[in-house]
Amino acid sequence: MERFQDENKWLGNFYNEIFVKCSKCESKGVLKEVSRNCECGNCTTMTFECKSCFYKIDEPVYQYKTFGKHYCGNCFEKFDLESKIFKKVPEKYEVKCPHCSFQEEIKPDTYAFREEPKKDGLIRDCWYNLPLWFQKEVRGSVFWVYNQEHLLYLEKYIKADLRERNNNGSGNGTMVSRLPKFIKEAKNREKLLKILEKWKE
Repeated sequence: MERFQDENKWLGNFYNEIFVKCSKCESKGVLKEVSRNCECGNCTTMTFECKSCFYKIDEPVYQYKTFGKHYCGNCFEKFDLESKIFKKVPEKYEVKCPHCSFQEEIKPDTYAFREEPKKDGLIRDCWYNLPLWFQKEVRGSVFWVYNQEHLLYLEKYIKADLRERNNNGSGNGTMVSRLPKFIKEAKNREKLLKILEKWKE
């Protein structure tokens, strides 16, 4: 009887290396965790490199937006302001008062956020919005892994006849506790293990 005991790992434990599809040549590339210079000395970021075409990305793709309350410079009425999405921080932004139609240029407070993921049914990384290399549709759901370490951990779980939880104060925060139902179901075991075996090659 195969036995699995939860090691209280969460998804972030597998962030050290994530295999993705290169946006330039569609070959296998890799995201790697690297330290970055900051005041606390503990911050990390992800860099991308393709081994086939040598394309590199060192900073996540950000978009910018301005929103909040604004007082009209003509009628002094307050209104909600929300800009379109910018690719870079705008120096000035033209607003139109909904009360008196007065138009004026303001220097907006701009907020950065990561680029919205494409809605194409693929699982993508949250840094550069690149599709994961290891992913496959199974019974209407997408089965995916980040890397070999993640693969082996999932394989141990799927193979096991006896699956033991070891919360140790982690509640519902471990990766295993949040796995979708189709991964936990015995009827999908053989199919999932075949996929993992293929990915190992």
